[in-house]
Amino acid sequence: MKGLLSAAALSLAVSDVSAHYIFQQLTTGSTKHDVFQYIRKNSNYNSPVTDLASNDLRCNVGASGASTETISVAAGSSFTFTLDTAVYHQGPTSIYMSKAPGAASEYDGSGGWFKIKDWGPTFSGGSATWNMATSYSAEIPSCIPPGDYLIRIQQLGIHNPWPSGIPQFYLSCAQVTVTGGGSTTPSNTVSIPGAFKETDPGYTANIYNNFNSYTIPGPAVFTCGANGGGSNPSNPTTTAAAQPATTLVTSTRAPAQTPSSPASCSVAKWGQCGGTNYSGCTTCASGSTCSKTNDYYSQCV
Repeated sequence: MKGLLSAAALSLAVSDVSAHYIFQQLTTGSTKHDVFQYIRKNSNYNSPVTDLASNDLRCNVGASGASTETISVAAGSSFTFTLDTAVYHQGPTSIYMSKAPGAASEYDGSGGWFKIKDWGPTFSGGSATWNMATSYSAEIPSCIPPGDYLIRIQQLGIHNPWPSGIPQFYLSCAQVTVTGGGSTTPSNTVSIPGAFKETDPGYTANIYNNFNSYTIPGPAVFTCGANGGGSNPSNPTTTAAAQPATTLVTSTRAPAQTPSSPASCSVAKWGQCGGTNYSGCTTCASGSTCSKTNDYYSQCV
């Protein structure tokens, strides 16, 4: 019996880990760099950070810059973060930057962070569509001063609604030296930890119940403005994805009394297949089965 219980526990642990993901590769220009070459490698595999008061919320658990290379990128140029597998927990994605006082490899991220990009949901016909991608691209603001920076990408999984569940932060930091640029120092910076609170509507949102608007956590996105100066537009609540992506639609309509799946529908592995107020397809693709995570969320595994 003890052996059977241990095997069952191991199976659950493997299943839980497989439902996670990590940003592990950076692309600059046309070059996709090696895994963790310019991204700080964490020590918790692909597990999320859930403690809002932890310094791990900066760059992830055990993510030190000591063994990470730093790459030069021009202000105004684009870059891309790529994951080991596509995001499949509903929630927003954001990119932050923080200027190091010296070398990026020696910076612990204790200074101010400013946001440069958001991906939130779009709402249509009672449903929310999220950007569920394998990669996310943005541009270095053209007006920021040259120097070493950390670029931090964060995807907040809110599939386990607070307070019965705990939202999950999937994050990584890249080390870059910005060249060129200008002299505008972003003023709307935040400290991490400290930027996210249990009272933030973007943290406490319940995507399964009357979900028709959303405020992305954190400060407003910083932009350089038409004349090279800094500007801080309001934080969007319906940010559209700016790149092709795999998307997941979460319906907010009331479910039928007896949920059923159309004969032709099928949910891909790792997609949602059930939960309170869920009215989508409940049939998993061949090779996977619908597994209950909590009352609000079931997933094809």
